[in-house]
This record gives sequence, structure tokens and C-alpha cells, in this order.
Amino acid sequence: MTNTPPEAHAASPPRAGLLLATGFGLGYAPVAPGTAGSLGAAALFALLHWALEGAAFHYAYLFVLAWLVPLSLWSTEQALGYWKTHDPQAVVIDEILGQWLTYSGLVLAALAGWPAAGWKYLLAGFILFRAFDIVKPFPIRRSERLGGAAGVVVDDALAGAYAAAVLGALVWTGWLN
Repeated sequence: MTNTPPEAHAASPPRAGLLLATGFGLGYAPVAPGTAGSLGAAALFALLHWALEGAAFHYAYLFVLAWLVPLSLWSTEQALGYWKTHDPQAVVIDEILGQWLTYSGLVLAALAGWPAAGWKYLLAGFILFRAFDIVKPFPIRRSERLGGAAGVVVDDALAGAYAAAVLGALVWTGWLN
């Protein structure tokens, strides 16, 4: 007889849901899978920012964001049915969404005409999101009580919103220039 791990698996995994929920495997990182998911989102944002300019970049950013929200909820719900726990560590799409929301502070600043490019802003956004995701100031921690996919995803979306506000303030003040 074998011991069942705390994250017991259902019989048949929903492949597309698990692939998305784990950030295409980033969630299987042996150390700090949430940080790996955030790094993946930051790398995607940096690539998009480097490859596109102006309106094309803004539309691409909004396109990805518009799809990340429903895909985060759907894939997390699928993963929760596979792993029998309320917030599996391998599910990192919520961190990807939160990190992506964090960079809305840079996108909005660029739309307002404030220069906000460069590695300092990307790094600051990464650090801010991880800090808010770990500390979970009010009402972030409370949002985890929602249950299901919403309880997993909403706390990271709120951490991303908090981080975006601070990142936007850093851009506005020119503190990182």
C-alpha cells in the first residue's frame, strides 16, 4: 500500500488545462514555481516590448491580457480537479496573470507619454509583484477565501493591480530613471 501525496491526482488529466495552468511546465520547477511563472511572464512581456512598438505593442499586450483572464480561471479550475488541493504549487498561470497585470503600469505610463522602458522597470515590476504576492496586504489574503479557481486567481490579480499602481507611480516620479 502506498501513501497518497497531499496533491493526489485524478484518474485522467485534462491536458490542455494542465498545460496552461502550469505555464507550459514552468509550474514544475523544483524550486519556487511561482517565481518561475512570474519570470516567464516577465520574459514574454520583455520580448513583446522589444519586438513591437507603439500601438502594435499596446494591442498585443491587451490581446494577451484579455485572453489570460478567462484562460487563468478555466485552466485553474481544470487543474483543481486534477490535483485534490485548494492551491497546487504547480499552478502558476495565476502568477503569470498577476505579473502581466503588473506591467499594465508601464503600458498606461507609455500611453500617457511618460517614458517607461528598460530593464530597471521590468525588474522593479517583477520584484513588486512577487512582494505583493508574498505579503498579501488587505484585501489580497481575504480573496483566497473565494474558493475554487477564483480563490487561486483573484489574489494574484489583486497583487498585480497593487504592483501596477506602485510601478506606475515609480514611472510618474521618474524614480528609476
